[in-house]
Formats: sequence, structure tokens, C-alpha cells
Amino acid sequence: MDLLTQFKQYIQNENLFQLNERLLLAVSGGVDSVVLCELCKRAVFYFEIAHCNFQLRGDDSTRDEKFAEALAKNYGVAFHLQTFDTVAYAKASKKSVEEAARNLRYEWFYSLLKTNNKSSFGIEPPVADAKETTCNYILTAHHADDNIETVLINFFRGTGIAGLRGILPKQNKLIRPLLFARRSQLEDYVQANSLPFVTDHTNLQNDYTRNYFRNKIIPLVSQKFPGTATNIINNIQRFKETEMLYQQAVELHIKKLAEQKGNEIHIPVLKLLKTKPLATVLYEIIKGFGFTAHQTEEAVSLLKSETGKYIQSATHRLIKNRNWLIISPVQTIAADNILIEEG
Repeated sequence: MDLLTQFKQYIQNENLFQLNERLLLAVSGGVDSVVLCELCKRAVFYFEIAHCNFQLRGDDSTRDEKFAEALAKNYGVAFHLQTFDTVAYAKASKKSVEEAARNLRYEWFYSLLKTNNKSSFGIEPPVADAKETTCNYILTAHHADDNIETVLINFFRGTGIAGLRGILPKQNKLIRPLLFARRSQLEDYVQANSLPFVTDHTNLQNDYTRNYFRNKIIPLVSQKFPGTATNIINNIQRFKETEMLYQQAVELHIKKLAEQKGNEIHIPVLKLLKTKPLATVLYEIIKGFGFTAHQTEEAVSLLKSETGKYIQSATHRLIKNRNWLIISPVQTIAADNILIEEG
């Protein structure tokens, strides 16, 4: 089966979008995004091209920008460009350059959509001149090897089931229609169709976490276990299905335990103490309010603490009040309670 057929079949099987949708393609100019453009053209999809210049690679950043603009002109589609001072933003927001660039690009992409959707990062990017397009979805060129790298990075950093199922093909308005394809397939497609592309030479440097896994860890493990990549891809599918079952169970527990009262969530202590696995269920209830996995043990300790003790996230407070745990927005709570310090 040729790549175009696989591409269209994957979109249909995963119900990613309707064939008449208007698509915003995130294009760096590398092999992956060039293939995405060509496949969308051959599938006769309506698309526009968006390119970010992060000003991280000097003349190469300018070269990539010009290439992406020329690519849009060649396809006869609209071109959108945004330049970021990524280093300055990373310092100001106390993020790594990797994370800063990722946040900036997705915030900008979302700002361009027809419905002007907010992304899930919860930040306002420094984009003053974002112009709304007629596009309904953002398409990125993430492929199966990106997914392998993501899962391994998540595993070594520490993660739950969601981290082990990797990148989803669709999240809200963000779509990755090439997750079925290996990097080698995309490289073969570019060569077979004589498609021009640019090379990011920093991909060969191991300063960034993803490059380190791509260039060092995965090749080393694959020498000992040649089927590593295929096995991880198969496991990703298993974990994806496992997470679906897990979420169904979590939703049942939350429905039984969490009671909405105005802008607060009330959880009965005695009922929660009988729940198993206690820590996991409690974390799943509180994580949506900014609490981290590292705070789970402290949250559990509140169950047997005195009234008035609490832990706090950036936005909410989890407080013990007699026979209840109560989650409340920080600004609505009096300050005469006892804080359990993180540690």
C-alpha cells in the first residue's frame, strides 16, 4: 500500500477530520512537514502553511523561513509567519528553550484557527499581530519514531499510563495524521518524489533531550534488541487501549466521590478511605486543579489530619474540614488555616 493510501486510510480510521475541512499545516521545512504538504496536496485537501522562526539557529532560521514561504507559493496556498525571541521568552517564563519554543508555536497556531481556540498551555504568547484564518484544524507532521522517542522520554522522566501511550493522533483541534508512518518511509517518499527540503543540523547535536534519545539511546538499545522500535509501537497501542479502560474506571470513582458545591468540590473522607487504590483515585480527582503527583502523599495525609490543614497548588487549595476534603479556588479562602509544606 503506498503512503498516500495509508495516509487517507489512517485519517478515516481514526476519524481525524472530514475531507472538506480547512487545514493549517505546521511546516518547518524538514522532511516530515514537506511530506505532509505533498500528501495533503495529492489528497486534494484545502490547506494553509504556518511557519515559526524561533531565531535559534542564525542564518539557518532565515533559510528555513524563506523555504517555507517558497513552499507555500509553490502550492498556491496562504502563508503565515511568526518570529519569536525564544531565548528571551524562555528566561522570562523560566522554561527550557525546548519547552518555550513548543509553547510559543502551539499558542500561535491555535490563535490562527477560525474559532480562535485557546490551547491547553494556559499562557498568553507574545503575539500581537496574529490573524485569524479560515482553518479548522492544526496538522503537525509527528510520525511513529517521534512517538517512540516521546514514550521513552516520558518513561525515564516518570509518567503514568497517559505518558506511555504516547502522542495522540487527535487532541481537540490538533491533529497528527502521520503517526502511522516510520521516519524511513517519509525519507523514502521524499527521495522517490524528488521533493526539496531543508536539514536542521542541530538534530545531530545531543544537547536537547529528544536528540539524545534519537541519536544515542534508541540506536544503542536497538543493537541489543533489534525489534525495539516495533515492540514499542505495539506497546503504545496496548497502553492507549489500557488508558481508555483506566479512564472509565476513574470516571466512575469521581462520580461516586466528588460532589460539586458552587465553585468547590467536596469529597467525603470516610468514603474515600474505603476506596482502593486510594492514592491513585485521590490524585485523579485533584490533578485537574493544578496538584502534582508529588503532592499525592501529602493529600492522603490530610485524610487523618486535624481540621484546617491543607495543601495548595498554584490555583487551588485542598483543605481538611471535619469529614470532608474540600477543593476551593485559592482567592476564596481565608488565610487562617495550617499549610502542610511540600517536601
